[in-house]
Amino acid sequence: MTRVRWSLSVGWICGAAALVAGGCGPTNATTPLAPGYASIGSDLQEQRQLRRDAAEYLNQMRKDEYALYRANAVEALQSDPKLGEVAAREGIEDANLGVRFVAAMAIGQHEYSAAAPLVHALLRDESASVRAAAAFALKRNGTNVNLGLLAEMLRGDDPRAAGNAALVLGEIGDASALPLLRESIDFRSPRTTAQQQRIVQLQVAEAMAKLGDPFAIPRIRSELYSRQPEHGEIMALAASMLGSLGATRTIGDLRNIVAMWKQYRHSAEVRLAALTSLAQLGDPQPIELVLEYLGSTYRDRTNSSFIAIQSQAAHALGEYPAAEALPHLARVFDSSGEPLIRLQAAASILRLTAGLGAEEPGTETDEGLLTPDDLQ
Repeated sequence: MTRVRWSLSVGWICGAAALVAGGCGPTNATTPLAPGYASIGSDLQEQRQLRRDAAEYLNQMRKDEYALYRANAVEALQSDPKLGEVAAREGIEDANLGVRFVAAMAIGQHEYSAAAPLVHALLRDESASVRAAAAFALKRNGTNVNLGLLAEMLRGDDPRAAGNAALVLGEIGDASALPLLRESIDFRSPRTTAQQQRIVQLQVAEAMAKLGDPFAIPRIRSELYSRQPEHGEIMALAASMLGSLGATRTIGDLRNIVAMWKQYRHSAEVRLAALTSLAQLGDPQPIELVLEYLGSTYRDRTNSSFIAIQSQAAHALGEYPAAEALPHLARVFDSSGEPLIRLQAAASILRLTAGLGAEEPGTETDEGLLTPDDLQ
């Protein structure tokens, strides 16, 4: 599944957008697992109960008053197609445009054909990004739609809309869009800052890579070598893209970020993005490197920077083997008092236990799992 990067802060760097904070390093003080959590990695019954608890929490949070939580919950529930479709159907009617965007993208990415007709109304949405997501959902579900809006967005004054247009073109997967993307990659509206332009350029390059452009990944890779601390957001975004794109030739670059973060003053966000991508690329580094950011020193802090870092660490654990990561995710899910951290832990739990939700209803292995009716 391609995680949506939504630029109105409905998620952190690997989900919907960047919540970038200061670059404090880990303390090497990981929190020991309580005896009750250690068995979760191998006990299927405990895993099923953990999955149910995570799904119920996500179902609650998709109805929360805070749009950031709703959007993350809708996206996280996509790890279960049946539950995800119900969440997406309701999400396209949300008052917040970020939630509508995530929900419409989910209908396209997972080809929820029964829900696709409901997206037609979003073609008249006030937000260009939501209209683009609606066009994508309809296109992926077999409806011919005019995609001219995407070209306008790429050359418009709104960098958020331009980035989302690139995302949609990459997800559609039609290589005929490459000339448009190549023409747009260096376009800059006089109303955007240099930082905003570089972020849009990365998003365009990511779309080009998905469509097979051989020069796109080297362009993304080059952003890993900035030595300016203020470019941490761009570095983290580039590092996160390389994993989802399957760029195995960049494993050495990502390893260097993990190993030499102190020498080059890489932020926690950059290092965690590299750790996540390495796990996605089949080269997971010791899980303790992620757990350092979930240790007691971090958990005792309550400002937004530390919440964002721990949320990102919880997401990273979702790319590690289930037997190794689930006990730690269960601890974070049970003990964190911060909704955003619990959301990311629950999302990772759902991804890692996806196979436990695939059985036919009525079988022994389906016992205790949520059904779509539970989400009504």
